Amino acid sequence: MEHAMICALMPHPPIMIPEIGKGELANMTVTVTAAQQAANYIKAENPQTIVLITPHGPFFQDAVSISIHPRLKGNFGAFGVPDVFLGFETDGLLTRHILKQSERLGVNLIELTDDVAKDYRLTLDLDHGALVPLYYMQQAGFKGQLVHISVGMLSYEEMYTFGKAVQKAIAIVGKRVAVIASGDLSHRLSPGAPAGYSPKAAEFDKQVLQSLQELNIKELLNIDPNLVEEAGECGLRPIFFLMGIVGGMEAAAEILSYEAPFGVGYAVALIRMKNKAKGGARNG
Repeated sequence: MEHAMICALMPHPPIMIPEIGKGELANMTVTVTAAQQAANYIKAENPQTIVLITPHGPFFQDAVSISIHPRLKGNFGAFGVPDVFLGFETDGLLTRHILKQSERLGVNLIELTDDVAKDYRLTLDLDHGALVPLYYMQQAGFKGQLVHISVGMLSYEEMYTFGKAVQKAIAIVGKRVAVIASGDLSHRLSPGAPAGYSPKAAEFDKQVLQSLQELNIKELLNIDPNLVEEAGECGLRPIFFLMGIVGGMEAAAEILSYEAPFGVGYAVALIRMKNKAKGGARNG
C-alpha cells in the first residue's frame, strides 16, 4: 500500500516559543529559522498524522509508552504562558497497529491510558518535548492527527527495533505520516551550560550529527558510551528510533542547522524518502 513519509529531528527548548523566549529568540535565530523551514517542508508533504517521540513524557525504565486518549492536549503553563495551548486528535488506527507491530518484534510498549496514568501518578498532558516541535507544526498549518510516544530506558538497539515496528505500522495503515524525533544534543557544551561543562561534549554532537547525516546506524551504535555519558544528552534514543523508522528505505538526511547558544546542542534535521520501501529491510 502506498504510504508517504518525511522525518525530522527537532530540538525542544521552551525558549524557542516566542511568547516564552521573547528577546532571547535573537540568540537562536538559526535554530528558529530551521525549525520553521522543517515545519514548512513537512506541511508541504500534507501529512495526515504526526508520530512524535519525546524524551520528556511519562518515563518507564523498561518500556516506551504510547498515549491512549482520543484527544491529546497541553500548554506552556509550566513556563508561565498557560494561554499558549495545543490540542490534537489521536490517530487511534495507527496507534493500534504500532502496538501490534511492537508486540510482534518484542518491544516493550506500555499503553498509557487514563487508568495507567492514575496508577503511576502521571499526566496525559503533552510534555514540552512534544509541545515545542508541535507549536512549529501548528504555525505551519498542520491540523491532522497525532501519535504521542515517550522514550523509556530501552537499549539503543531496542529503540531502533521500535522504529522498525512503527515503520511497518505506517506502511500497513497506508497514510501520509510525518515522524518527528524531539531531542536536544549535549547539555554540556560551554562553562555556563545547565549540566556543567565537558570538553568532550562537542565531539559527541559532531559524531551524532555525522551518523545522522549519513544515516549510518553502525557508526551511531559505535559511539563511545563514556562520550555519551559525558554529553548529558536527551536526543540519542529518539535518533535511534528515527534510524529504525527509515531503516532499509532509500532515504537522504540533511542537517538544516546546529548551534549551541546556551551550552545545549540544538540540531534541526530532515530525512526525506527517495522512494517507497521495497519489500522489507535490506540492512537490519
